[in-house]
Order: sequence, then structure tokens, then C-alpha cells
Amino acid sequence: MINLREYELKENTLLIIPPESIIQLIEATEEYDFQMLAVQLNFLSIMQKEDLINIYSRQCTLLHLNEEECDLINQYFLLLWDITQAATFQREAIQHLLSSLLYTVQYITKKHINESETKLNRQVDIFHRFIDLVNQHSKTERNVAFYADKLCLTPRYLNTVIKQSSQQTIMEWINQSVILEAQIRLKYSNLMIYEIAEELSFANPSFFCKFFKKMTGMTPLEYQKK
Repeated sequence: MINLREYELKENTLLIIPPESIIQLIEATEEYDFQMLAVQLNFLSIMQKEDLINIYSRQCTLLHLNEEECDLINQYFLLLWDITQAATFQREAIQHLLSSLLYTVQYITKKHINESETKLNRQVDIFHRFIDLVNQHSKTERNVAFYADKLCLTPRYLNTVIKQSSQQTIMEWINQSVILEAQIRLKYSNLMIYEIAEELSFANPSFFCKFFKKMTGMTPLEYQKK
């Protein structure tokens, strides 16, 4: 699960994950194997890097590659690995090779979209755009009307669509996003509980603690020490 959406990765699958994503591994087979490449956004040195970064910073991209595409991507990974392991770190070579890889993935993505015969129906499209908004704004916005307004829909209609698409209400999705943000901060930051409450726009730490216990069955301090 990445940013509240579930993804199933199979053989010859390529997944591009945007920055600051929350990733949860739900299940994996015993024989799973994958390669991963992580890079800071400011590492690219090409002139058009802002355009390239914007493509990959909006939402996850999941591609099911054919054998030719998979072989091409694997060659990039092998070459990047070999260059990073060289005696002298070849920064410029890595930067340009990485840029070439991203442009290649962009080309493959466009090709898959053009060849696809299936399109999202309206409800699924609304649901996906709603989840993207929740990931962006749940730390500060917990009002149904805010999300409905962003999607140019009435709150009642948006509630109906989300319930029909996911069997969860808007507030359940928002609360789930807030809890994930809180858990990440409690486990992987040096912030005090009152600072986390403030970052997540709770009126005071007491409200935050009550909300956290209601959602998880334990207090923030208990979760932190778990």
C-alpha cells in the first residue's frame, strides 16, 4: 500500500513512487526479488529536470513491462550499478544515465497509455483524485466540503461515490491518512507528542491522544514504545 492505495507487483513490473510517500508492505511471497533505485530530486543536472521531476512527483506509476522493455530497464540498472561500484565515483556519468533512464520510462509510460483500451470510469477517476487530495491535505483539512469543492462536486455526491467505490466513508479515509502520518512521526522522528499534534493540526495534544487511541487502541506513547 502506497499513500492509501493498494498495488500488486508481479514479475516484470515497474513501480515509480513519488517523493514523501508512505509505503506499507502488506504481503510478499517467499521468492520475491526486486531492485530499487532512490535518488534525491536535486541530483539531476539536465536543463529540463524540472519538467522531468514533475512527471514523477504527482502519483505512483505502475507499468507491466513486456520482455523487451524489462530487458532494457534491467540493462540500465546493471550499468548504473557497475558505474557506482567503480574505483572513482563518476557523478556526471550517473546523473546523465539516470536522466536517460527516466526519459526511457516516460516513453514507455506514454506508449502503454496510448495502447491501453480501457479507461477509468467516472467514479473510479473521482476516487483516485480524492485519494490524491487526501494524501496532500489531510494533515490540515478534515472537512468533507473541502474535498468536494476541490473536485467541483457536492459533499453528498462525493460521499456516495467514495462509499460505493471503496466501502469506506470520506472521514474513514481521512482518518486513516492522519493516523499513518502520526505513526510515521512517532516511530521515525524526534518530535515530541505535542509537536506531532501541532503538525497534524489538532487543537491540543489531548485531542490528538484521544483520536490516536480511538483509531489504534493505544496511546501515542504506548505506540512509540512498542
